[in-house]
Amino acid sequence: MFNIGSCYAACNENYNATNPNRLFCKKACDSDEDIVKCKKDYCSDLCIKQEIGAEDSKKSSWTKFFARAPGTDTSESCLSACIFGCSNKEDESDD
Repeated sequence: MFNIGSCYAACNENYNATNPNRLFCKKACDSDEDIVKCKKDYCSDLCIKQEIGAEDSKKSSWTKFFARAPGTDTSESCLSACIFGCSNKEDESDD
């Protein structure tokens, strides 16, 4: 089990209350994924819209990069915040 409190504290310290990326940092803290899967899979699913069907092939290729993270300036800033949250997850059994 992960110690969410210390991860939340790191997100609060790195992102101020008005920064929307703080939410995505904390979502990473809440994920049930191990740290590697959190960084690799969870953050991309959270921050980047994936092409999900035949209809998507009719759209231009850049549409798949729309952020799923409203309020952030770019998908990259969401990814950065999410990865920061994943990196700060600590296993309680390691204490």
